[in-house]
Amino acid sequence: MSEFWVLSFHFMMLGISLAVPVGPIKLEMIKRGLAGGFWPSWLVGLGAVSADFIFMLMIFLGLSPFLQHTIVQITMLFAGIIMLSYLGISTIRMAWLQKRLLSVKEEKPEQKPYWTGFILALMNPFNFLFWFGIYGGTLQSISSDFEWWINACLSLFIIAGIILWNINVAFTVHFFRTLINDITVRVMTGLAGAGLLGFACHLFFQLLKVI
Repeated sequence: MSEFWVLSFHFMMLGISLAVPVGPIKLEMIKRGLAGGFWPSWLVGLGAVSADFIFMLMIFLGLSPFLQHTIVQITMLFAGIIMLSYLGISTIRMAWLQKRLLSVKEEKPEQKPYWTGFILALMNPFNFLFWFGIYGGTLQSISSDFEWWINACLSLFIIAGIILWNINVAFTVHFFRTLINDITVRVMTGLAGAGLLGFACHLFFQLLKVI
């Protein structure tokens, strides 16, 4: 049983390691957190974790070959480009055109931060490739003596690690925003929008390679 807890800690640290790099999800979390505080930022991360869980479940059930078809990859790339471009442009417009960005109020429900995070993660093919390469390889490293449900529990520790890091990001941005002025938020929001457009361009070049 001691081996199980050692592996649990290893898988949780793996989840944290997967969540640390700054990508479209983290940029969106930072943007939402600066504008609306903890909950909008956390909901973006929660939506992304939901998509991560779907990818993990498909790989766990052996359905990953379906997502490796060219037509599926092209569809995901195209959808990801549209989503990231829209978010990038709207973020830059908000940074320079909106009168006041720093607000003590939560975001309005119609802005749907959860679904934004979910779609961003679900439509990013690199998210799947990341899971397929890291998680798929990690599953193979688990002893065959373990029952399937133990493998499933260990897999959930990866999700737990990602959730812990997302909570950390949401809290950090929430408290950091109280120490800065509206001009700083405006600049950081604009940079986040530029970063989202940069990821959209990256996906576009990958789409050209696939085609």
